[in-house]
Order: sequence, then structure tokens, then C-alpha cells
Amino acid sequence: MINNNNKTVAIIGFGPAGICSTKSSIENGLIPTVFEMSSELGGVWNPSIGKCWDNLTTNVSRYVMCFSDFDYHNDDYDIFPNYKTVYQYLINYVNHFQLKKYVEFNSKVIKVERIDSDSNTIVTTTSEEKEEKDKIIKITWINSNDNKTYSKIFDYLIVATGLFSKPQNSTMYENELKQFTGKIIHSQDYKNNEIYKEKNVLVLGSSTSACEISAEISMVTKKCIIVGHENSYIYSKLLPNENGSKLVPLDSLLFQRSKSYEQQSLPKDEFSKLKKQMNLKYCPNQSKEINPTSKIIVNTPTDKTLGFVASSSYIEQVENGFISVHCGNEFTIKSSSKKSIKISNCLGETHTEDNIDFVILCNGYQPDLSFFDETILNSIDYLPSDSKRPLCLYKNIFAPNSKNIAFISFFRSLFVAEVELMSRMITMIFSSKIPYPTEFEIKNGFINRGNNNINNNNDPPYFLVAGSTVLCDQIAKEIGVLPDFKKLKQSDPKLYDQLWNGYFTPATYRLVGNGSNPKVAKEMIEKVNKIYDKLCN
Repeated sequence: MINNNNKTVAIIGFGPAGICSTKSSIENGLIPTVFEMSSELGGVWNPSIGKCWDNLTTNVSRYVMCFSDFDYHNDDYDIFPNYKTVYQYLINYVNHFQLKKYVEFNSKVIKVERIDSDSNTIVTTTSEEKEEKDKIIKITWINSNDNKTYSKIFDYLIVATGLFSKPQNSTMYENELKQFTGKIIHSQDYKNNEIYKEKNVLVLGSSTSACEISAEISMVTKKCIIVGHENSYIYSKLLPNENGSKLVPLDSLLFQRSKSYEQQSLPKDEFSKLKKQMNLKYCPNQSKEINPTSKIIVNTPTDKTLGFVASSSYIEQVENGFISVHCGNEFTIKSSSKKSIKISNCLGETHTEDNIDFVILCNGYQPDLSFFDETILNSIDYLPSDSKRPLCLYKNIFAPNSKNIAFISFFRSLFVAEVELMSRMITMIFSSKIPYPTEFEIKNGFINRGNNNINNNNDPPYFLVAGSTVLCDQIAKEIGVLPDFKKLKQSDPKLYDQLWNGYFTPATYRLVGNGSNPKVAKEMIEKVNKIYDKLCN
């Protein structure tokens, strides 16, 4: 393996994934240089980027939406932080660990090339004709301060630009909305509901952003309609605890380690039954058996994977008649005429909405890897229009035959623990502390489009049942930072109970192994479990 003395790593992007990749690089003896195209850190959480609306809050609580060795340090924050709170948290994290000095701000990467270190020529094939140790990375970027172009050679590259670089194809509904005379905006341009007062608005999409925006604007609109391809189960961010006496953050119930392992070990049929039971328990308004008069019943067959949405007020707004729902069965816009829009589904059903003033497109985002050449893009089966898996990688990280390039945050993670653990794995491999996966491992762990290998029943990686906690533990075990729970049960029963039966916390992964900080980890674990006990009892 390569000696990591003075080995350099380029990191593209300084949002959460780039931030923790920078810290992990330093922890493992690499020399990072971060290229951030804006003038500030934070990625999509950066207010100046403008991709968050004013009232956007996290889908999971702040006890989960944090890194493993640094909490929010302010108990006055809301349980589900506003995006500005998250942004301030990222600033505090970067300042605490002194990461800013490694960043080239206002620097847009325009080309990434793999160079043969012997001949100084560009590598144009992914075949293993030469040893990987002879291939290095050339980064070319433009600095917007002086408008000059620069280039530099690195040993490794971490791409941390993520899934939300730009809106999905803006021409997707160009023909269907060609005759529409109202205003069309993308969700990234939505800020608040002020301009929609007493207006008729159609929201296109069925994701969390579509539901949350619909819920917010429906408080002031004359009419709000949501049209979406898929059905989703809508989980409230606050769910009833085990005895139904209190409302607690959804992550305190759905990520508990003991339950996650129990669920994950079930046969496929039993897992499907459990999933249905959970959906009935937490989303009763969407069940025809429980609530036959509901306005948001899920009619999709139970064996079909459904989306997951966390929302505070969407269900209430639908049931109170403030939102009309046309979702599932591939509902979409068929045509338009002036301010009338015709929608249809795969069953041949059609419906026309008249006097529409605004259409808000919540059709998602896509990554931008335009700095790569075709050779690398082909090797990862790059399909930016696939919102669930635009890249096909080994464990969502490595491309075949490109051992010095890693990708991070290119799948829909639920919280930053997954991303942080991946950054630690990447930098431990790059610094030779753990081996690069074998050819056999890559072949068997390579994630093809439509197969995610993350949880049971081939659910999308953002589905909560039994997925994320087990995934994090699997990565942690592989890199040697997962506590031995059997030994811990004997040596420290209280800590074991907190980790196994209590609130999931990323601090678990700082108790042992590379980069461990047991003192800080135990303080964070103790704090979050005290809060958990208070919430539940």
C-alpha cells in the first residue's frame, strides 16, 4: 500500500460531507485542500445559496442531525432545527476544529483528470494496465476573485458535491406547460407563502419538499393541489411513544438499535408485514381499513416500495380540506391551456384544474459531475436524472478501477452519521490504515441501479425501518470504531443500555478505535439519553 507521508487529497465541496471529509483527512495524516465554489461553507445549508425556504426544518432531531464528537451546545434550540441553526452549527464545527485554513473558497473545479505519474499523460481508460500507485489526480479550477485558472496535482480525490447541485431538468414539463400562462417556479426559489395568499397553486411532486411546501402555502391559498407520481407514507416528525402518553421525535423510535437489529434479521415476508404494521400504526389516516373516509388513503399494493415523508402538518392540512391530493399511479401533468392544467395517471384517469396562478416544481435535484471526463462517468453508470441512485458505486463510495477517487453523499442519507462514517472509511483507506476492498468484495458489494443492498426488501436507502442504524454499525465495524456490545454489557451495563435500548446517537462511533474520543462521546451519549428519558417518561 502507498505510504501516506505528505499524501495530498483534494476535496470538492464544503457542505457537511466535505466538512467531515476534511476533518477525517487531517485525523488520518493526509493533507487536504478543499475547493468550494461559493464564498462560504455549508453547501445547501448556506443561506446565500438559497436552496432552503425560510421555515425549513430538519427531518430528524438535532440529537441525530449532528457529528459524532460535537453537539449543538445549546439546549434552547428546537428539537427539529431550522436550516439557519444547522448552518450555524456547521460554522461552529469548522471553527472548533480549525478547518477553514484548508479551504479554497470561490474556487470552481472545471476539470478532473487522472494522470500517469511516469509519463505525465492523461489516463483515458479504466483498465488496470498500470498499477494504481502510478495514477494521480490533476485538478483544474477557476477562482472567481481574480478570474484566473489554476491547476494542481493530488494523490487522492474526494467528491463531496452531493445530490443537490442543480434542479432536475427544467425542460421536463416544457411541452406539457407550454400553453400555461401562470407563473412556474422550482422549489429552490420558494422562500415563504406570502405571495401565494388567495392564489390557486399546483405543486408537482410527492417528496418531503412537495408535502412541506404544500402544507405551508395551503394555510394562505384559495386552492392548493399536489400532483405526484408516487404514493408516500407521511410520518409526523413527532410520534406517540410506546405507551402513547407523549409525542417524541420519530428518530427516537425508528432508529433504536435493539429494534433495528431485530427488524433487520426478519425474513423478507415477516419484514414486509412489520413494515405494514408500522405504517398502519404511525400513518392511520392513510389506511382504508382504519379511516375509510380519509382523503389521503394509500391504494398502492403492499408489496410495492413506497416513499417516506416526514412532515409536521401535511396530513392535517389535507384532512381539513386545504390540500387536494392526486398522488400515486404515476399522476402527472398531461397538458395545459392558459390557466387550466390537465393531469392524468397510468390508469387513464384525467382531471382538470382551472384558474391556476402558480405551478411549483418539486421534482428534485441532480448532481453535477461535469468536471469529469466520459471515462470516469461511464465507469460509475452516471445517470443524473435518476433521483434515487445517480451513481453506481461500491458501498455508495468507490468507482471500479479508480482507487484514488471516492464519492461521498451521493445517496439520500437520513442523517450525517452515515456521511461522517463514510468519510472516515475513505480517509483510513487513503492513508493505508485499512486496506482497499478486494476485487471480490467490490464485485459482490457493487451497488447496481435499482439494488441498494442497504436494508431488507430492497427499499430506498431513505426508508427508515431497520436501515440506517444497521448501515452505520456495519460501516463502523468495518473500520474498527463500533463498540463490542457483548463485552460492554458486562463491563458497563448502563452505557450498554443507553446504546442498545436508548436514543441513537452518532457519538457511539467515538468510543473506540481510530479517532476515538471516549470522554466527549460519553458526555454526548449521557446528555441525549437524559433528554430521551425526559421525553418518553
